[in-house]
Amino acid sequence: MDWSLSIDKALPRPLRVILRGVGQVFFCCNAVTGLIFLIALYVGGITAGLAATVGVITSTAAAYVLGFSEDDIDAGLYGFNGTLVGPCLFLFLENTPQLWLYVVLASILSTVVLAALMRILQPYNIPASTSPFVLTCWMFMVAVFAFDSYSRGPILPSAATPTEIADTAAVAVESAGSIGAWFGSFTGEVIQDWYTAITKGVAEVMFADSVIVGILFLIGIAITSMRGAVMAFMGAVVGVVIPILLGADAGLIKMGLYGFNPVLTMMAVGWVFLKPSTGTALLALLAGILTVVCHGALASFLAPIGLPTLTFPFVLVMWMFLFAASKSKYWSN
Repeated sequence: MDWSLSIDKALPRPLRVILRGVGQVFFCCNAVTGLIFLIALYVGGITAGLAATVGVITSTAAAYVLGFSEDDIDAGLYGFNGTLVGPCLFLFLENTPQLWLYVVLASILSTVVLAALMRILQPYNIPASTSPFVLTCWMFMVAVFAFDSYSRGPILPSAATPTEIADTAAVAVESAGSIGAWFGSFTGEVIQDWYTAITKGVAEVMFADSVIVGILFLIGIAITSMRGAVMAFMGAVVGVVIPILLGADAGLIKMGLYGFNPVLTMMAVGWVFLKPSTGTALLALLAGILTVVCHGALASFLAPIGLPTLTFPFVLVMWMFLFAASKSKYWSN
């Protein structure tokens, strides 16, 4: 929207760059959108908001100090991985005062990794996207075993074989059950489940378990682009419908944990990196569906070492579709 761009340009440069860095988590180079995202994070939890703030400031400052591209810095491209690093580490690791140092170091590393991957992927015109965040957080999660000042949090999955996890889940968690329970009769409870799962699917992109945060994220995206907001919403819907059809755990579906990767995939393929059209919207839908399958596969693959998938399903599927699109006569970036 024009009014938001006017506000974006009127802001002092340091503040504009920081807020754009937050906005770029959802591909939005808009300080107003970034401000809404940051407010939403604080609504979801003060610690998550502070961690995201420390992360985006640290990763952006590191890019300045290391002399990386001014244009990329101004666009917020060195801020969004740091924005994700902070809340991620506070979610999966034990909350201690020393963890703030961990967040600062990880945010700096995410900037270095981003610059390196941008250099590697530049000849192919493929974005690094959130891969630096994923690689950095995986490294720091594993590194806690070497340092007494840090420990794994209760949410970080325990190492186990996929078979052991499946056997435990069959006893301990809620199965998606009958498809008719979701699609048969839309009672008040069922509608509430759908509403919760879809909005939390958007919120979980930044590790927020909150309906309100998901709604604020969608509003922020819509301020930058209605098509982007539609792609995000449809990605969240895909993250509910496809896991139900595949028989995934209903508890995880309702928490939005199958939704956040398709949200990013559909935005990337259907709005950001390919020319927007009906064809690319359909391609984005296919990519979103396959992202759900990729999520399940990567969760099983990473289970023996006790690491979460984070946004890596999105990264993998996005890379494959963008590489493939360059060979297609119908889709091009």
